[in-house]
Amino acid sequence: MPRERLSQFSKGEKVKILGVHCGKDFSRRLSDLGLFDGAKVEIIKNDHFGPVIIKILNSKLALGRGEANKIYVEKI
Repeated sequence: MPRERLSQFSKGEKVKILGVHCGKDFSRRLSDLGLFDGAKVEIIKNDHFGPVIIKILNSKLALGRGEANKIYVEKI
């Protein structure tokens, strides 16, 4: 199954994180926020410009488009 980037999904879609391709500092930051391999998130807002807002557990996070492009996911 081809891997897609978090920034490619639309509002309301649920995805599972397959991997994060970035430096160790950014990877650690995402992990601290709960974004690690296997985590399930819901897209709250993605207008295909500006930040991507996601929901993980009971929290909402805003990720810059560049950050969202480094997170590979699959639809669930």
